[in-house]
Amino acid sequence: MKTILNILFIVFFLQSVKAQFPNDIPYQSITTPNNLVIPNVGESVIDNSVSNPIQITRITEVFNYVDGNGDPQVWYPVHEYSKTQVWNADQTLFRILSWKVLDATTYQEVQSLSGAVYPSYWSNTNPDLIWSFQENGDIKKHTVSNNTTQTVANIPGYEFIKLGPGEGNIDNNDHYVALVGKKTNGDLDVIIFDLQALQIIHTKTFIGAWDNGTASFPKYIDWVSVSQSGNHVVIMWNHSTATDNGVNQYIENGNLHYGVEVYNTLDMQFQNRIIRYGNHGDLGYAVDGDEVLVQFYGLYGNGTLYMHKLNGTGSTVLTTNTDFGVAGHVSCRNINRPGWAYITHSLPNETGQLVAVKLDNSGLVEHFGHHFSSATSYDQAAMAVASPDGKKVCFKSDFGTGPNTNPSVSYIFTANLDPSLSVEENQLTNVKLYPNPSNNFINVESEERIKSIAVYNITGQIINTIMIDNSNKVKLNVKDLNSGLYYVRISSENGSILKKIMIQ
Repeated sequence: MKTILNILFIVFFLQSVKAQFPNDIPYQSITTPNNLVIPNVGESVIDNSVSNPIQITRITEVFNYVDGNGDPQVWYPVHEYSKTQVWNADQTLFRILSWKVLDATTYQEVQSLSGAVYPSYWSNTNPDLIWSFQENGDIKKHTVSNNTTQTVANIPGYEFIKLGPGEGNIDNNDHYVALVGKKTNGDLDVIIFDLQALQIIHTKTFIGAWDNGTASFPKYIDWVSVSQSGNHVVIMWNHSTATDNGVNQYIENGNLHYGVEVYNTLDMQFQNRIIRYGNHGDLGYAVDGDEVLVQFYGLYGNGTLYMHKLNGTGSTVLTTNTDFGVAGHVSCRNINRPGWAYITHSLPNETGQLVAVKLDNSGLVEHFGHHFSSATSYDQAAMAVASPDGKKVCFKSDFGTGPNTNPSVSYIFTANLDPSLSVEENQLTNVKLYPNPSNNFINVESEERIKSIAVYNITGQIINTIMIDNSNKVKLNVKDLNSGLYYVRISSENGSILKKIMIQ
């Protein structure tokens, strides 16, 4: 019994030093609460329905303007996509499309972006830099601090050049990017560009792969991207037009292309096919350090969410729960927090949750609350994207205010652990609680004199507040508490600290 208690104490101590993240628990299907009202811009509400209280903050308002014909127009500015980062490298700035840059703390406007930097992508290493990869082949660098834009390279010879198209990313070190170019004869080139040397290092042609596709989308390829390490180029073939079913096929030089293929970045040599059916997903790192594609439904293992290792050594079913439906979105833009993928349950019948899924076989997740979107249109789909450190999630929502008008009502929100219940790492050595777990009394000892102790339940509701007469030692009576996890906030004259306790 003593060993078990010691193990539990270690577990809860380790949890107490984990700042800003919800508890790691098995997934829970939690219905969207109906008691929250959309907050005003700059204000927050708390979603108490999940395992940890989640603060949801509204960032944007409807934008009214007059067009060139003098007619009034209404626009709802939102972020691009779950795979396009909105925060800069140090998370001090926040970008809305290629439209505006905001202060990431106050959400006040820092700068308006011009059409010269459309489409735009934050640098992963330089917080002052925005990259732009344009259809005419121009590659531009925009410096936010002095509001200057420089064309640093041009790739000629194509009708169109795209990053992705739409779903690609730069590697984590701002070294390589994979672009796709449309030739006049319908061929598609995958162009590997070195962002440090500012030159093409390799081009691979897929004959007729653009075919009669539109300017934005090739016929046979869904998207192309370098992996986060920059070592791999991943091609997701269109699962409607490039299959292995003997009907809709793309064959190039005798090679049948389908599913998700991995190539070596430097020479575009084929490495392996990691799954025969590609679906929406993002590239990240598993807990064990291997690079993976995290995707929904893919004709493998009867799961609903998977990860497939880019080195071809295997696939893992992350969940079979039907809440993880094909209408959701995946984000692995938390590049400074590898080992997690952030999932959006887009449809109301999928509970409408924002969930970080641990990329191993543990089945553990972190609940980041609900997005409250009616999701009656693609424009209202939440499409959550994780911040680089994974502590925040950006999503869009009408917050149930609808209806699905033209344009669709949609605002930007962020979700994060309620800061009133976040754990302060830098003060952990100042306070001791023992025994923990307990069902009787818990001793509280502090190097500073304690003024008050507040006890909260798991939803963040205050259970009891005890005023203390400036003592360093307090015996906390927990006899009347039901079994479960609680938070205890200990306050002194110089600050406070939050601890977790377990009542048996």
